[in-house]
Amino acid sequence: MPNSDDNLTLTFYIKDPESDGTGDCETFYETDRGSWIVQSKITGPEVRDQLVGLAPDETYGEMSGRTVDAFVKKYVKERHGIDLG
Repeated sequence: MPNSDDNLTLTFYIKDPESDGTGDCETFYETDRGSWIVQSKITGPEVRDQLVGLAPDETYGEMSGRTVDAFVKKYVKERHGIDLG
């Protein structure tokens, strides 16, 4: 259920480092509101049932550790000047 304040601009940040770039890849986008949009795999109702406090206007998806690792490394380097290698 989209919110009425969905008027935001996305900027590509990083994608799954193992993707071939033809689509179907996990991706982080930074918004002009200082937040993040995450493109990820849909999971089923068994996962939804395990989530705590998921509001009707919230959603979820599964993202690989390699994509999250790439995000953290890039984020820490850009925001804090520390190269995690």
